[in-house]
Formats: sequence, C-alpha cells, structure tokens
Amino acid sequence: MSGSGLKRGVRQALARLMRPGVAPIEAKLDMVIASLDAKLDGNLPANLDTGRGEIAGAVWRGGCSGCAVRPDGSVDPGATRRMRQELQYWVRASANLDGEFEVSLAETFGRWQRIRLYELARCMDMHGGLEVGAPMRGAMAAWLREQRAVEIGGGPWPCVAAGDFASAFVVDPLADGYRAEGLVAPEAAGVTYLAAVGEAIPLTTGSVDLVITDNCLDHVQDPAQVAREMARILRPSGLLWLLVDVMDQADELHPHPMSEGAATGLLRAAGLEQRWGEVWDGHSHPRAKGQWRTLWVKPG
Repeated sequence: MSGSGLKRGVRQALARLMRPGVAPIEAKLDMVIASLDAKLDGNLPANLDTGRGEIAGAVWRGGCSGCAVRPDGSVDPGATRRMRQELQYWVRASANLDGEFEVSLAETFGRWQRIRLYELARCMDMHGGLEVGAPMRGAMAAWLREQRAVEIGGGPWPCVAAGDFASAFVVDPLADGYRAEGLVAPEAAGVTYLAAVGEAIPLTTGSVDLVITDNCLDHVQDPAQVAREMARILRPSGLLWLLVDVMDQADELHPHPMSEGAATGLLRAAGLEQRWGEVWDGHSHPRAKGQWRTLWVKPG
C-alpha cells in the first residue's frame, strides 16, 4: 500500500470507531499522522511526544475552508478566525497577488532564510568565506549537519529548509493548512511538519540542539509558555536563534507586541542566557520599529 493510501486507511479505521455524541478525534489524529508521515519517510523522530499534543492549543484542519480544532475535538471560533487570516495571507503571498515581492515568494523567502542562517553564522563567528544569502558551506555547513533543529512557527518556507541539518522539524498549528493548500516549499521536502502550538511542543525534554523562531513570539497566545517550552526541549548548551519585530501596538494576529526588554525577560525567566543580540532596521510588520535578532544558550 502506498504512503497516502496507508494514511487514508488509518483515518478511515479510526473514524469507524466514532459514534454519535462522541467528540471528533481529528485533533488527536494529527500526531498519529505526523508519526506515520515520518515512519513512511524512514525518519520517525525518536523524540516525538504524542501526548503533548493534548495539553493545550488549537491546530488547523483542512484548507482555507477548514477550522481550528482544540485537543478535545471542538472547534475554536476565535482561533479559526485568526488562523484563517494567516493561511489566506500565505495563499495570496504564494501567488504574489498583492505584488508584495519583486520576484516570487519562493525566491524571496529562499534568499531571506539563507540570510537568516548567514546571520546565525556571523554571530557564531563562522561566517568567514560565506556570501550573504548563498547556501551554507565550510565550517558552518559542517556544524549545521550535526544539529537537530526545530523551528517554531516556520510557515511554508521555513529557515530550516535553507540548510542541511541532522534533522529538521517545524512546529506550526497551520501545518495541515499548508499541506492542504500545496504551500510547502519543495526545499522543505526533508522537513517534518508537526501540527502543534508553541505552548505545547510535541518533543521530549532535552532532545534538540537548535531552536529557531522568526517573527513568531508576538503571534502566540502565551509567549512565556512558548519560551519555557523552547527551553525545555533544548539540550544543555543548546542554542535558541530568535528574531522578533519590535513594536508597541497589538492587533488580532499580534496579541503580544514585543520589545527587546520584554522578550529578554521571558527568555531569562525560562532559564536561558543571552549570547548575542542586536536590533536591525528591517522588520516584517509595517508598524514595527525594527527587528531584534538574538542568540541564547541553555546553561549546562
């Protein structure tokens, strides 16, 4: 049986177990399918913790006409409204319907994400001989190949798709929507997407070498819990590479606007120590004052 046929069979078999009056189990199926995806690809993550998907947070099911589903299977109207806006943005951006990019989204994000890795190499003093935006090579490329990396809120063209990692995961509540709408970049073919929220990352404690999150911390519902989760999954001496817009005004998609001081407080409270940081003029949100790029380490 093919991979897709096997996954359909799992869904159908589990669906037959449902009875009228029983809450839908689609949310809990997500981690089963994520595990099956990985197994079919021959890279089942040993650090997958399926129980964490039941802790907190709604995830998206289906394409743009879908909805956000809580762990108990019920629909979350508020999360549905927010996530649909986010997914619709990616659909429009992928076709450049608003003329946002001089070239395609794929080419633009590919270069942006390679620049993110170059910036990481620079603050780790591994950027010698590298060209900005070019693929990683030399000492940095060798280092990346040893890293078990997780990106929080990576979107359909994540930073982890721009490098060759020992393993690469994206934790994103919209993962199912990206797949349903055909948005996941071909460069991310080797990346395992986990439909989950940053407040409950479905990976075991101390199992990750590098966490990346770009323009995500201000989008989540509980930034302090996300900071604690990122620190939890990092191994001792593991690194967090974080980028976030610096802004004052909140809106529905950015409920927790961040400043350098606010984000620093969250990360220190989570037990991390800062190694490097600076605020750049560039940013994603039109009302942002800049973007804070910073590298943190888990003591030990």
